[in-house]
Amino acid sequence: MQKTLEDIDAMVMSLRAAVGMVLEGDDILRCEISVAEALTNIVMHAAPKCADAHIDVIVTEIPQAVVVEIFDPAGAEAFDPRDHVTVFHTVDPMAESGRGLGLILKCADVVRYGPVDGRNRLSLAFRKIGGNRSRP
Repeated sequence: MQKTLEDIDAMVMSLRAAVGMVLEGDDILRCEISVAEALTNIVMHAAPKCADAHIDVIVTEIPQAVVVEIFDPAGAEAFDPRDHVTVFHTVDPMAESGRGLGLILKCADVVRYGPVDGRNRLSLAFRKIGGNRSRP
């Protein structure tokens, strides 16, 4: 997808179609929230700031989960969301931002981040229907 706010909704709707047959209602919503927050953070904060930068999203079904991999645009600095989470109760209730990283970590069953083939990758896993939903 292009690195623009306008492209996020279309990507999340495509994702919903891809995972809709495998995840249940609340799990689909958790996936949508996580991916929308991650994409918004990349669009708003990840260098390069140029509009023609691309964010790649890959959805893979494995035996017990659906995995969504989000690759930052080439040249973006590493930003592991697990290292930057704000505790929800410390965010001003009137603030428009500040909860996204916490939502990602709360909604996804497994969150991994690191370099893959020269790009930064955020991997979000969501347990499938009938899978063990206890958090690792």
